[in-house]
Amino acid sequence: MSKLKVRNLTLGSGQPKVCVSLVASNFEELFAEAMRISQMDCDLIEWRADYFMYVNDISFMRKAAYFIRYAIEDKPLIFTFRTLDEGGGQYIEPDYYFELNRYMVHTGLVDIIDLELSKLADSDTDVVRFAKQNNVKVLLSAHDFITTPTEAEMTEAIYDMRYLGADICKMAVTPNNMEDVLTILQSSNKIQSERENISFVLIGMGEIGRLTRMTGELFGSVLTFASSGKYQSAPGQMSIHQLRKGLDVIGNRNEGVKFGKEKNS
Repeated sequence: MSKLKVRNLTLGSGQPKVCVSLVASNFEELFAEAMRISQMDCDLIEWRADYFMYVNDISFMRKAAYFIRYAIEDKPLIFTFRTLDEGGGQYIEPDYYFELNRYMVHTGLVDIIDLELSKLADSDTDVVRFAKQNNVKVLLSAHDFITTPTEAEMTEAIYDMRYLGADICKMAVTPNNMEDVLTILQSSNKIQSERENISFVLIGMGEIGRLTRMTGELFGSVLTFASSGKYQSAPGQMSIHQLRKGLDVIGNRNEGVKFGKEKNS
């Protein structure tokens, strides 16, 4: 499994790291939520800026990012504007989408930017290169809210993200039965076996996909997402407490046991 250092956190080491999304529409709510979430048992925080009412004002966006950074201290921060096409909260012009992400990199207040694969496929933007030049990691993402693609399609999408310069490659799909869940896990296992240099996230949304949110330590996903208690950034997210319990059961974190080794009876 590939390892990636973000601030004092190492993705790809041990259990998948737990991320919680920060959702707020105004400054008062933003700061209060950032303070509340910063006290939770999460490893990273994702700011879902597509729900922030001042997203079209660049100066306000810097001020908001500063408030969040102050509240969360040294926890890594992912900046995400999720577009309507991929389940986001509001529309912005395509050109401004890239301008906004480039500006957030320039502030020095975020550690990772989440860019949608479909946007890069249709653009010759240099935002990925710009982020890397400014020591900000790039997470490329794709979502399917209806189906689970084939194993070949999912692995190809992850490889495409890596080719485009992603530090983290994320794909979230929708399983409709347990066969789909197995397809997700098989694809994950293939990626971690064949391309150890890729830090990736491959998860199934919805109730049926919950298992895939807990099995990263086995199948290679370096990151998983939990609900803040007020908001789910994708269908099927569990509370941090539920997710941690599942991760502990699968990874035996509290017992210090690694897979393939049994404790002496």
